[in-house]
Amino acid sequence: MINSTKFPFIIGLIVFFLSPLNVLPYEAPYNNPIFQDVLGKAKLQFPTDKIRIGYGHFQGKAKPYFYLEKKRYMTFKVKKEPHDSIVRAELRLGPNDWTVYTPTPKILNAEIHLSNPEGLNQITLLQIHGINPSYPPLRITWLRHHRGIKNHIWAILRPSPYHSTIRYVDLGKRQGKKFTRYSIKVAKGNLEVWVDWKLKAQQPLNLWKNTKNYFKAGIYLSGKGDAGQAKARYRLLQYH
Repeated sequence: MINSTKFPFIIGLIVFFLSPLNVLPYEAPYNNPIFQDVLGKAKLQFPTDKIRIGYGHFQGKAKPYFYLEKKRYMTFKVKKEPHDSIVRAELRLGPNDWTVYTPTPKILNAEIHLSNPEGLNQITLLQIHGINPSYPPLRITWLRHHRGIKNHIWAILRPSPYHSTIRYVDLGKRQGKKFTRYSIKVAKGNLEVWVDWKLKAQQPLNLWKNTKNYFKAGIYLSGKGDAGQAKARYRLLQYH
């Protein structure tokens, strides 16, 4: 005879084992209407350049490293081992690439919360990336320490694809609880980076005039020899 106190537990086990195996433990970011437009212009790459979700195929798609949290936040969660050189879970925005003299300005808006990084030295959240030569004219990157400053977000600017000169602009301390708004604008050969509606960095990009470019958003880990986990929640992501 079954003990009545154990009956709910037994019923729970039966439901668990009879549940369909294809039920996802994660919710698709596409379920939040605020992300549907940008996901229609994106493909997802993980753990390096491999395409996990193609352009326009995000409906009903979620991954352990890309999911909707609390029915509101598009979340990227990535772990890096010491032997990994690069690990990413990133959206590449397109499908058409553009030049810095694009007839219409290219604008990326994002509201991001970066959780307390575990064991990592750097985390890139947003990028403009060039094609041939393949370098980023801009990275928005958290650095554990740089120039004696700890736990800040930086705009890392590369004025030319043909020279290794890098310029760092401090965008402020990583916020523990608040979301930070970043706006990146490219128009008439110039780059602007805005943080919480304030202009923080400008850079002429005329030396990039012959290079096609695209935006990226998510998590990109490339710290040499570091290891750990990064989690970023996006409350907003717009591209136009």
